Amino acid sequence: MKFIKWKILTVTCIVCLLPIIFGVALWDRLPQSIAIHFDVHNKPDNFASKEIAVFGLPALMALLQVVCCLINDVNAHKHGERKKFELVTKWIIPAMSVILQIVTLGYALGWNIDVGAVASLIVGCIFMVIGNYLPKFDYFKNAKVDSSKTRKINRFIGYLSVIMGLFFLVSVFLPGTATLWCIFLLIPYTVICVIYSVIVIKKKNE
Repeated sequence: MKFIKWKILTVTCIVCLLPIIFGVALWDRLPQSIAIHFDVHNKPDNFASKEIAVFGLPALMALLQVVCCLINDVNAHKHGERKKFELVTKWIIPAMSVILQIVTLGYALGWNIDVGAVASLIVGCIFMVIGNYLPKFDYFKNAKVDSSKTRKINRFIGYLSVIMGLFFLVSVFLPGTATLWCIFLLIPYTVICVIYSVIVIKKKNE
């Protein structure tokens, strides 16, 4: 396991857990039941206890971060490092943990927060960042797919990801149903990416 980058794994997991300090500091002011999920109209439709919201959610994000880092490091070990892209992907979950926890606890304290808009902003930024970096490397290296094909696939998915990111960012300024439509668009986005990748790979084998 020498190829595991323990330093950044440890640092990013600590960042994931930092919101616990915020929750503990506000403990006496927080209600016993805290909204953790909202509908398209910014109305809470799922709640958790204060303990789960303050301690459980950051812990879950830290666990997801461990999985994310391990997947990144295993891929880097097998296929070669892509340091900039790996750095970006490894900081997505920690950033989300901090932002979402502040939003969640802030809403519980009565702050006027449009949770749907915040979620759309985060998702839009993630798509934009990934879409920007994806065309710059051939991460899907495989003995049966040469680098020129993987770069072509990554470039296409990257551009499509940027477009999806723009849709989510624009939805921030529109009614909540616009975000719902963006979520539905993830289905054709995924299908198109898969079909295009298969077509490119099959052309290579012809």
